[in-house]
Amino acid sequence: MEIPDFLKKVEKINSEKFRNLTESKESFVLYVRSEELFERIKEMFDVDVVFPELSKAFPNVPFYWTDVKEISINVKPPAVIIFKEGEVKEVLSGIRTWAEYISKIRENLSC
Repeated sequence: MEIPDFLKKVEKINSEKFRNLTESKESFVLYVRSEELFERIKEMFDVDVVFPELSKAFPNVPFYWTDVKEISINVKPPAVIIFKEGEVKEVLSGIRTWAEYISKIRENLSC
């Protein structure tokens, strides 16, 4: 399956970029999805749609996405992970409400 156009608006990262972000203690939000499991996990489409909209709500926060096979992280997709200074602060698994995404990003990244 081809990546949806709305998700193409957010930068996709690989393991090297992920390692650089965490080692340099960056703060960012990462969406972990799975192309392989897309047909079986229906929530993934919902997060695919919501995640780019979240990035627009926080223009000063870097937002990225990746396939679970591309990085070494123990989460079940779909998951939105909030990193502060290179460390995981919050893992939001599955689909959440807009209000929960907004409050968790604000709470963890002080924005």
